Amino acid sequence: MQSDVKKLLLTRFLRSLGQGLLAVDFALYLKDLGYSSAFIGFVFALAGLFGAFGSVLIGFISDKTSRKGFMMAYTFMLMIASFAMFVSVEKWLIVLASILGNFGQGANGSAGPFSPAEQAWLSEKVLPEDRGKIFSINSAMGFTGMSAGALLGVVPAFLKNLENYYNYRVLFLFVFVLSTITLFVLKDISEERKRKTNKSINDEKMKLEYSNLLKLVLLNSLNGFAIGLKGPLISYWFALRFGIGAEKIAPVMAFTFFVTGLLSFYTGFLTKKIGIINSVVLERSIGLVFLILLPLAPSYVVASIFYMFHQVFNRGSAGARQALAVSIVGDEERGLAVGLNAASMQLPRSAGPYVTGILLGEGQFEMPFFVAAFLQEIQLTCIGQSAHFWNRESREMGL
Repeated sequence: MQSDVKKLLLTRFLRSLGQGLLAVDFALYLKDLGYSSAFIGFVFALAGLFGAFGSVLIGFISDKTSRKGFMMAYTFMLMIASFAMFVSVEKWLIVLASILGNFGQGANGSAGPFSPAEQAWLSEKVLPEDRGKIFSINSAMGFTGMSAGALLGVVPAFLKNLENYYNYRVLFLFVFVLSTITLFVLKDISEERKRKTNKSINDEKMKLEYSNLLKLVLLNSLNGFAIGLKGPLISYWFALRFGIGAEKIAPVMAFTFFVTGLLSFYTGFLTKKIGIINSVVLERSIGLVFLILLPLAPSYVVASIFYMFHQVFNRGSAGARQALAVSIVGDEERGLAVGLNAASMQLPRSAGPYVTGILLGEGQFEMPFFVAAFLQEIQLTCIGQSAHFWNRESREMGL
């Protein structure tokens, strides 16, 4: 594994530390500030919309300019947003910083709307036959960092005597420091500014590539809305449903992220044995069962177990799915392909927290999960019915 790849994996880990602690505490922070369920969902939705539209634009432009430049710009923007959250509780600033920093989204270390540049940059440094493995390791690094970060989410529970909500705001100072370190690591990574092009590619091959991309976009839109319904507000859901705080939520989420990282690492090797598509279908089918059981749990202990198994199997294949997305088109258009793939999830995903916020405000604690399970079942059924086709195309692309 070359040095630049290791450094990119390190930046993923550093970002995920901050994302892990905010996945636990950000919604709880807004709750303690006195904001309603609908407003909290609205903030998450706005961040999702920014990510959806931004990912397409950034993916397209980064193909033509500099992927490294965009990643450094994102990291600097994260520094500014986190510092602003540390020094102020102004409502408008919280909304703006949340959008720019992608706070509380539990993004597994990804760079939000800048993730197309990140994934395209990593893919250009990895051989096609190794992408399933390397991207799964990259995902595992993110989940490991999320696990460590989520453990730090217990800190506010021991700082309740601080005034002006500094018990939560000190976490944003930690994110600021991590972002500063990340910026220096990114500075030392090289970039191939002249994209490799395949002049021998024919029209039929191009049609095949874009046909595969369209299929991914359509299927991801279902999954995106499902994730938005059940994911970003999960710590808030636990708090309302069982009357608990970060001191009980954080360890569960930390352990969940850690085990998910282990499975993600293993998935990289599983793709070599049974293929990317089969790996995704197998793991996510198991996760779907626990998603249905989660809202039916009679206690927090049982719910946390169901949540852990759902997350582990549903997200353990994230790296494999990213490897497929970056491999279906040539390098000169890879950022755009990843951007479209990301937007197809993020745009419907952005509506999910707002819908869930309204449902929770009405006391509907089960409905978000049941709707999410229904949508993910449709997606998995479509993938399963097309498994033979996808596996054949994956082999043709060297996956």
